[in-house]
Amino acid sequence: MERPILIALSAAVFLVGGGTSSFAQSSSDGYLFHRPDVTLSVRGGYSHADASSDVFDEVTSNLTLDRGDFSGLSVGGDLAVPIASRVDLVLAGGYSRSNHKSEFRDFVDNNDLPIEQTTSFERIPITANLRVNLSAPGRSIGSLAWIPNRVVPYVGAGVGAMRYRFRQQGDFVDFNTNAVFNSTLESSGWAFVGQAMAGVDYNFTSKFGLSLDARYLRANGELDAAFKGYDRIDLSGLTATVGLSVRL
Repeated sequence: MERPILIALSAAVFLVGGGTSSFAQSSSDGYLFHRPDVTLSVRGGYSHADASSDVFDEVTSNLTLDRGDFSGLSVGGDLAVPIASRVDLVLAGGYSRSNHKSEFRDFVDNNDLPIEQTTSFERIPITANLRVNLSAPGRSIGSLAWIPNRVVPYVGAGVGAMRYRFRQQGDFVDFNTNAVFNSTLESSGWAFVGQAMAGVDYNFTSKFGLSLDARYLRANGELDAAFKGYDRIDLSGLTATVGLSVRL
């Protein structure tokens, strides 16, 4: 996760720097000259994975893993464009990944050593959403000034696609012969995803704000031949983040 987090932090610094340099041109104390054309946000937090399909049942039963091991840190970004007085079109992307070492619960190798492997689970949703602000995002003063409201709660929903990967690498047991073998088992692909969101924006200047955001993703995907015989993999889960936004 270190690389995605560094990318997100770098993007936040870039946004803040770019917004600060243009502040004098586009705003005065506490207001903008017009309603923002676009709002950019960078978010970071935690993504919980439901992990409810049979492939997760199998690995948590046989290996020293539990369902919580498939959750992890999350980063993301939004581009929001107003399309009505209280409605925004939000294009969003995110990234979450878990990576854990494990061993078989009930088996050891011929030397009485643990049979070890590493399991990773990666999700990258890309969605288009309609966001409804439950209070006005701001107000116009005459024809030349627009003041953002301090607190703006919102709800929303959308659809999109999710890139996913489930990967296991290490030693495994052939239950037909009890032989131990080394292998990499991997499945990846794209899946349709639906999303619901709710949160609140806190605007501490005319251009910059913080957001507390929760999003539930619903998706499942096909598994490749390495996991033949299993049902579709559950990709659903709840993500909670804190974000920094800049209005342009």
